[in-house]
Amino acid sequence: MTYNKFFAGLLVVCGAIAGIGLTAHRAQTQVTPTDPPTSWPDYSTSGPGLVAPSTPDGTLVDYGYKLVATTYEVIGPDTDRPFAGNRLACQNCHLDGGTRRSALPLVGVFKTYPKFSARSGRDISLAERIDECMTRSMNGRRLPADSREMAAFQAYLRFIGEPASVYAPPPLPAPQPPDATRGAEVYGRICATCHQPHGLGKRQAMGYAFPPLWGPDSFNDGAGMDKFASAVGFIRHNMPRGVDPANPQLTLQEAWDVVAFLQSRSRPHYEGR
Repeated sequence: MTYNKFFAGLLVVCGAIAGIGLTAHRAQTQVTPTDPPTSWPDYSTSGPGLVAPSTPDGTLVDYGYKLVATTYEVIGPDTDRPFAGNRLACQNCHLDGGTRRSALPLVGVFKTYPKFSARSGRDISLAERIDECMTRSMNGRRLPADSREMAAFQAYLRFIGEPASVYAPPPLPAPQPPDATRGAEVYGRICATCHQPHGLGKRQAMGYAFPPLWGPDSFNDGAGMDKFASAVGFIRHNMPRGVDPANPQLTLQEAWDVVAFLQSRSRPHYEGR
């Protein structure tokens, strides 16, 4: 088992837990124009929610938010535009519509592109990065460059793109080598309450109340979750959902161990390699 695969599993756990209960679109009606946020927005269930701007691209911004918050409902495999290959939502990992600082935030990323991608070995565009998420985390296919979906994703990211982005440093090393057996105990004690003992999540009408952490409807093994640095920190700082990142429930060792366990589970294979 590689460290990358370890990390993928952990990220899945965190991502899955993190996304729980955050898929409801918090649309609000407002007749006055709304400028893009200049301070960090809060699109959590306890926050004010998104108010799309009364500008020519306002409808696209709103659609872009829906693509992030309820991906499965808009472009999932049960829709007439099945670009996503699973029933996850982008915000299963990018919590609160990408506005939670500790959970792979999308705020501020728009103006960081184009930027260098270690995976590609070159500078990539924002559209290319979105397609990486579509083919890996969503286990689906690339969006047509001229599609409304690609335009909407970028419009939403542009709308929340003014505040400075947040960089998450890699997690500290585990005190002991990660161990899947210990991780299974952590999973059963903490994670299975939401993600179920079988790890396949808890279904709702079209998507999941609690997303799967492995199995055929999870992200594939080419996803960004397949990186130790992201998964360990994500899980420790955000899981179980609602945890205070400054006071995590999991120890550093438990976080590494549960990632090891998750990486021992099966998931779809990324065919783009």
